[in-house]
Amino acid sequence: MRLELGSEGRYGLRALVYLAQTDGQVTADRISAEAQIPRRLLARILAKLANAGLVESQEGRGGGSRLARPAKEITLRDAVEATEGPFEATRCILEQRACGEGRPCAMHEAWEEGQETILDYLKSQTLSEFIERTVPGEITPGVAGRSATG
Repeated sequence: MRLELGSEGRYGLRALVYLAQTDGQVTADRISAEAQIPRRLLARILAKLANAGLVESQEGRGGGSRLARPAKEITLRDAVEATEGPFEATRCILEQRACGEGRPCAMHEAWEEGQETILDYLKSQTLSEFIERTVPGEITPGVAGRSATG
């Protein structure tokens, strides 16, 4: 079994890492090219990050995007939930029904406990800490060595 982020979650984190390592506003074209995020998805991802209060964007000539607050104040849970939505079991693991309909199955409590453990960990880790543990250049090839402590 694999638990993993969808493409918007992965690209959302990549965009936030890029913005944390860049001073000032950055155009979507530059983010797309340097952070290797498909341009067609980036607008939707930046909109979700802006709606969550993680990114500020300005449209038009001279516009661009930047972090709305310092990277040390953005948790990985904030970032992931902004793009992926809230985490929750939606389908029963053992029965063919929506989770929460009727009596919980035998796996329900264990699954929720595991999910809460993951969410607690993501909430305890900031974007700055994530960047510090990342090999420079691995996520954003064009910005290795820039400060991420914002």
